[in-house]
Amino acid sequence: MRTAFRISVSLKVMKVFSEVFSVLSEEQKNEIIGWVKERVAQNEFNCHLKAPPSNILPSKPREKPTIKNDPPPKGVTSRPGAEATGNPAMNASTAVHTCPPGLLWLKARILAIMGPFLSRLPLEEVKTIPKNELCEFFRTPDFSPSFHNVSGMQPALGRTLFQRLKQECSSSDNFTQNMDRLGSLACFFDGALSLNLNQSRKLLSQIDACKNSEIDKVKRQLVQNILEKDSGSSSPEMLQSLGSSVSVLPLSILSRFTPKDLSNTLSSFRQAKWSPAQAKALAQKLLENATNISGEKLLSLGSMVRGVASAILKNVKAEGLLGNEALKTMSENMSSLQRTALLEAFRHDVNASELVKGLPDSLLSSLSLSTLEKADLSSVDQLQGRGWTAAQSTFLLKKMLGNKINLGELRKLGQAVQGVTCEMIEKINQTDALDMAQTLNKSCMWLSRVQIRCAAQKLFASLEEQRPGYFSDIKNSELQAIPALLLIHLPVEKIQNLSDAVCPAFMEKMKQVNLSSLPNSSPARYALTKRAIGCLKGNVSDLSAAEVLTLGPLLCELDPAWISSLNSEALNSTLQALASCQYIQQQHRENLFRLLTGTYGDPAYWSEEDMRALGPLLLLNDTAVEKLPSKSWLKSYLSDLMDSLPSQPVVLPPKEFRSWLDLSALRRKLFELKTSSTLQSRRKREVGSTLEPTLIYIEDLKQGNVYWSPLQFSRMTTMTFKDAVPTLGEINNYSTEQLAALRTKTLEAWGNVSMFNESQIAHLGCICQSFSVEELGNLSIASLDTLETLSACNFIQTQRTAVWQAFERVTGISVAGLGRLEMAGLGQFICGLQPAQIDQLNSTSFREAVEVVGRASCPLNIRDRLKEKAVAVFGKPETWTEAQVSVMGNIIAGLSTVELGRLNSTILPFIQPSAIPLIPSDRLAALSVSQLKALGPDNAAMVTEAQRAGLRVDQRAALDEAVGLKTARAEVSTGSSSTSSSGSAPLPLKGGAAVESMTGCVLFMQAMVLMLLRYVL
Repeated sequence: MRTAFRISVSLKVMKVFSEVFSVLSEEQKNEIIGWVKERVAQNEFNCHLKAPPSNILPSKPREKPTIKNDPPPKGVTSRPGAEATGNPAMNASTAVHTCPPGLLWLKARILAIMGPFLSRLPLEEVKTIPKNELCEFFRTPDFSPSFHNVSGMQPALGRTLFQRLKQECSSSDNFTQNMDRLGSLACFFDGALSLNLNQSRKLLSQIDACKNSEIDKVKRQLVQNILEKDSGSSSPEMLQSLGSSVSVLPLSILSRFTPKDLSNTLSSFRQAKWSPAQAKALAQKLLENATNISGEKLLSLGSMVRGVASAILKNVKAEGLLGNEALKTMSENMSSLQRTALLEAFRHDVNASELVKGLPDSLLSSLSLSTLEKADLSSVDQLQGRGWTAAQSTFLLKKMLGNKINLGELRKLGQAVQGVTCEMIEKINQTDALDMAQTLNKSCMWLSRVQIRCAAQKLFASLEEQRPGYFSDIKNSELQAIPALLLIHLPVEKIQNLSDAVCPAFMEKMKQVNLSSLPNSSPARYALTKRAIGCLKGNVSDLSAAEVLTLGPLLCELDPAWISSLNSEALNSTLQALASCQYIQQQHRENLFRLLTGTYGDPAYWSEEDMRALGPLLLLNDTAVEKLPSKSWLKSYLSDLMDSLPSQPVVLPPKEFRSWLDLSALRRKLFELKTSSTLQSRRKREVGSTLEPTLIYIEDLKQGNVYWSPLQFSRMTTMTFKDAVPTLGEINNYSTEQLAALRTKTLEAWGNVSMFNESQIAHLGCICQSFSVEELGNLSIASLDTLETLSACNFIQTQRTAVWQAFERVTGISVAGLGRLEMAGLGQFICGLQPAQIDQLNSTSFREAVEVVGRASCPLNIRDRLKEKAVAVFGKPETWTEAQVSVMGNIIAGLSTVELGRLNSTILPFIQPSAIPLIPSDRLAALSVSQLKALGPDNAAMVTEAQRAGLRVDQRAALDEAVGLKTARAEVSTGSSSTSSSGSAPLPLKGGAAVESMTGCVLFMQAMVLMLLRYVL
């Protein structure tokens, strides 16, 4: 009776949790799963999941660890409800046993109670669900709601559940008939080619909202089924039946449909995810060469708006668009040039104040400083809740507040906190410094490294001023009050001298810490690690796994020699935790990989469980990745791994702030597995097989197409090339030999280069890099949108000049006639102007477009002339403001030795990092020691070795101080000495986002759920 009552209560509680599942954090979801498992263990098995501390048995002799649990999801703390690993033990106070390992707690009745939380179960739990219980649950009415519109499921979990249901709970025919019950598990469907026409249509509609990486391939297979098996495959009805999956159709098929066909299926087309080439083809058909369209017509295009020419957008009226909620979604689908064109149109219709007020954030960020200057913005209250850029924020705060800000204003800034300068931080009252630090911490996702450092220096100086020797006798409560984001910038000697009395607060802070604001070589990383190890009392070999994990992200800084001294269980947990590190010190990588293989053996023989727990550490060794044998699960795992890793920035950050992950070997291995071919050499792109690229391969590989050999490109059919060229054209890092092969294929498909139409040029994209200067000069380029597409490629200077001259010849435009939109559209091809032509640029247009112009990396002679133009427009460099310097970008690299020496130190952190390596060494050497110190971490880290060689000793020291390397590394050693405090801790994070609360508030519903969770626990 009592058990039945408890189950009834649990069912009601879980129903509440299920209703708010979508707003819960991943950590909250895992806590709830742990709570359910604990309740089941107590009520059904009369045991506890964890043994009392007094019953923990002594460590067994060292032996090879075995991986018992999958690593938790990224950003989640230690998994709740983890199984006990020791023998059953008796709790003297409750007379309840500790549960044995491998507790089979997931009965059909419990699965029904879990609902959507099943999508967050650990993979090993799903694998051990008894077959009869899983199949019984599959047959109940509770199954479908449990997986209805559930997002965020780990691909490995989804595939495992799907395969078990398919193989263990259904016959082949019966399973396909019940596809509609699968919910989000349908996203992991395989065997699509075996489905009949009706089944293909049914599944296609079911997977419409899926977002896992393999879903596009499944959609292509289903659409291929429909095209092959439907006699009316060219009918408008067929288009309608495809829904948003219509976007997988190649251009050759889309081009067959008439404007009327497209209009009749607009509801499906406007929601699909189109490539720029597809969107352009469809928009051209639907607009039928119109030069002026209404806002209503523009909105009706939905995602196809990506294909509307900027020449049309610049004539659109603001009426019906400005202030319309739909404008946000529409502009998010646009390119940068399209947004600029739309803003140009709006500026002609409304004044600056109305414009700023009615724009969504996706367009607000494209507004020039000169437009903001004209807007009626005078109070920080007007800044809240808006998506300002760093330059806009700096401009607006300076305009409104000058160089001083108070706490009340600071709390209102939101994203505009990016504009808070070090000068403003320094002028805050000493007594308000801690409040200032805590306020900034709530917006830490928007803070730059230089802001973080300035805030830390202000805070520490203020605390020391209030009480000399503050950190030598700091209390736990005082240390707890300092945000971890700033604490890690404490001077090394003060970190080293923190007393043991504050170890509880210090270790709690280290659980939260995000080290990405520290340089990779920062001595503070070593000092923090050493101090944390010092808080772990006892011998290294006696530390428990939980104790070691209290180091949090500092685990990533540990010396492999220290790690190797851990006992078996702690070593196992530590190595799994290291798989989630953002950065591992270069000098540790070889020894860490040796420890890894010494513990678990050759990765070629790892099980799938081992690979899922430790796989990211394989990236320490390219050879190990390339030697992985082809196993049935490996391609799926490596694809999942690639999707889980932080996306690589377009411009690599400097070494001192760069993630250690090198994905080149992983990408090559994935190419090999996806094409079932073997690379001849682990360092080359040549592929030895005779496999030829097909459309299916090319669409699946995306950027991985860079690994086809020139020979394979030459064997591609002409039809495949025509259908796949927009995808191939997006790759900008082909080798010279690959480009030559693609050029030959281009001529084979379309004939002479001079005869190409604009659409063909846009589709070719970066393949145009293969054309000679003469061929580029003969291209028929009349559209700014085509130039924007080509601007993403790596053209040499002579090619840039040829492209500009082709555009100038076809359009008849003069340099003096280039407006803001034209300058923005030119992109890197503005570098193709002759130096003397730069002076002819319209000053008003240049002022509006300077931010886009400043993104181009032009040769020195062009940069010098662009700088002269900037001086003519904005005045002498010594008068330039922080915001102006920020938007000028690479133009700053054209400043002379004298001009650089006269720059105010306060503006130096606002120089764009991309400009630093472009400054000639002799000019950079003109910066004084104080100026070099003021550059800030990001800019100082961008100085190249060649530039550094031209500096004096004191200048190099100043540069190191600016980066954050002031203390010699020899002053700090991690040592392998001893060292713990118990408790669980989060595993280190992979990404650069801070782990502390970034919003300063919690959803009301989440708060209610947390209260309920605390009550039921």
